[in-house]
Amino acid sequence: MQQTVQENNTLLIDGPASVQIVSGIAEVFGKQLKETQRVVIRKDKRKPFYAVENMVLNIMLGANATITEVEGNTIPQSWNKPIQIVKELEKKPRVIIVLGAADMGKSSFCAYLLNKLVVGDHRVAVVDGDLGQSDIGPAASVGYALTTKAVTELNNLRLQNGFFVGVTSPIDAIPKMIQGLTSMINEALQKEVDYVIVNTDGFIAGDVAVNYKLSLIKELKPDVVVGIQAKDELDQIMSYLGGGGVMVVEPSPALSARGPDKRKSLREMTYKKYLKKPKLQCIPISQLTIEPRNGIPKSQEPEKGILVGLYGYGTRFLGIGVLRAINTSRRTLKIQTSVSSKPIRLVLGKVVLNKKLDEV
Repeated sequence: MQQTVQENNTLLIDGPASVQIVSGIAEVFGKQLKETQRVVIRKDKRKPFYAVENMVLNIMLGANATITEVEGNTIPQSWNKPIQIVKELEKKPRVIIVLGAADMGKSSFCAYLLNKLVVGDHRVAVVDGDLGQSDIGPAASVGYALTTKAVTELNNLRLQNGFFVGVTSPIDAIPKMIQGLTSMINEALQKEVDYVIVNTDGFIAGDVAVNYKLSLIKELKPDVVVGIQAKDELDQIMSYLGGGGVMVVEPSPALSARGPDKRKSLREMTYKKYLKKPKLQCIPISQLTIEPRNGIPKSQEPEKGILVGLYGYGTRFLGIGVLRAINTSRRTLKIQTSVSSKPIRLVLGKVVLNKKLDEV
């Protein structure tokens, strides 16, 4: 179908869908799209196409996809203040951490921030610390990417390296989360970047969450902290912070709330992406360093498997796998994975997947 959008209006498209620019100029999270460019919107995701000038779009909608036209730009003006402050900082590289509850548009804000900061061929690293809704790398892991190009979503970025945590909620692994984020940021800082953007999870309510976020900020020492909040949900965290580098912005009015089923579906999409065309590797236990020690179960149900992280030498994250069989007599493991090389280290997670790579 073909859709005409008037200048200064926004077309909100919920996927799965594919959009091609026929004429005019569209903008998605600050990235300008011109004629013939095509954008894919994943299932359970929403993208805003802002008409910089009158535009015509060719749209292919999948099952349950929707489109809605609204007046004006759905990117809040308040999102530009942190960009201005970050650009004015003399220190390089500059580290920005983004906080907010679930469904506040943290990933959208990070994409917008990235697109504004890469202007002038600046090199930007994005560290994804949202275990349950990861855009960079598979769910249950922390990953980072490097780019000098604008994107329509963080999922477009290529994983540079990752840190497998093994769970989809930080409440089960706070020390490991802090270790993983610190490790990825330190590695990114060695890549001659101008900016590091750190996206975080939506775990903010309660004393445990507040202490976790404050510990994270203390450890990472960001130059700028940006909180996205609708009411006062971040007040308890932000009240402990001070200085010109701490600010709150409003969420986009185009937010699309996702329930537990949609969140689970998005996680499963990441497993399937990083386990594409998998093969079974039979690996002797003696050839692996396994974490945690003595963590291998004595038996394995055929229809279920434990998600594992696979590493090469040092801290090189090779990818994920699923522990499908344990041969106690031969002391071997059968790992379903897309990783072609033999891993040196295996980290056992707590997520369980069935044969269709759906969470059990």
